Amino acid sequence: MTEHLDESGGPCKRHPPPSAANLMAMALLGSRMPSFHHDVASKLQSLMMAVDELTELAETIETRAAATAATTALKDLTTLFSTNRALGKAPQRRPTPAAEVFARAAERSSVKTSGELATCNVDIALPSIIHACAVILDLAAGPLAHGRTVELTGKTNGHVLEVIVTGPPNTPLPPNAGDVLALASFALVREGGELRCGADRYTIKLPLTP
Repeated sequence: MTEHLDESGGPCKRHPPPSAANLMAMALLGSRMPSFHHDVASKLQSLMMAVDELTELAETIETRAAATAATTALKDLTTLFSTNRALGKAPQRRPTPAAEVFARAAERSSVKTSGELATCNVDIALPSIIHACAVILDLAAGPLAHGRTVELTGKTNGHVLEVIVTGPPNTPLPPNAGDVLALASFALVREGGELRCGADRYTIKLPLTP
């Protein structure tokens, strides 16, 4: 369940095995999410109404500017919250352009990409797959000193899109690399995909829309 694979199809030896304690700690945090999301959604709605009312009552240029800044920040916060909340919902697959998946994953992980993907739709639950791909892009890109750029090479193979993510050579990995790759692999496998690890590269497989 927690293993991810190398390019030969065997258990990956390039990354440390996931820590059961770390995974359980993440699961403990995840178990709090449903009630947390419910509570935060209610507070955000109340805050949005209050900011809207303050904006209408603002009389000076300075006050209106502050109210506008608060509204913008609140909208950004709501977007971040909604993105996180979507991960907790039951996965629902839908056709999605492959380019959109990796563009949003790159944006999420603050990574620049080069290369081209095949023009196609993949049949996935978008929130979890974007998260999984973002994790992989982040690991492949490495720390800021490495430029945070990866190359994407994607081609269709039967009913699958294969995307090779290549990062800078000898990219250092964080101590929890095995843990986050195990979770990314779980999300991909759940959606009919797969993750395989090679030297300075990762292969992500996603099912094409029938």
